Amino acid sequence: MFDIVDLPDNSTIAKLAQRYPALEIPALESWLTLMRVSGDCLDDLDRFLSRHNLSQRKFFVLILLVRNPDGLKVSQLASGTGVSCATMTGVVDGLLSAKLLTRETDEQDRRAFVVTITAAGQELLDRVLPQHYQRVSRIMSMLDETERTQLKGLLAKVGAGLTATRTYDSKGA
Repeated sequence: MFDIVDLPDNSTIAKLAQRYPALEIPALESWLTLMRVSGDCLDDLDRFLSRHNLSQRKFFVLILLVRNPDGLKVSQLASGTGVSCATMTGVVDGLLSAKLLTRETDEQDRRAFVVTITAAGQELLDRVLPQHYQRVSRIMSMLDETERTQLKGLLAKVGAGLTATRTYDSKGA
């Protein structure tokens, strides 16, 4: 979520650049646009999924389980969605209550559980995913194939910049 909707105009950004010389105007304008559109995409996805009683996290857990039909441990689901095991346990509990997945003791490690999607979970995805893919196609319809490829490449570069910044920040700079 990106909470600011009222983005600064050019004159405000120019004033900020005078006060803060490290501010590169085109970089900030690009970043603000990226953040605003990303936030809008996430908000749109949340609204769409809520009509199906799903959160993004629950949706992505179901997708991970479809990709792994033999099931995944809670720790693998946590890792695959970037949350703690404690958080994932709560998500799994909610999906269990909705009968969208099952949880069985792992035969190799009796302390762990393997989670699998149920027929009801698959049926839910069979209803949601076609609509989701249609929505994605409509959102991306403003770009031709070349532009979509360019966007992927540009976003990969932004991701690399983010990784480099995190590495820089983690070194105490």
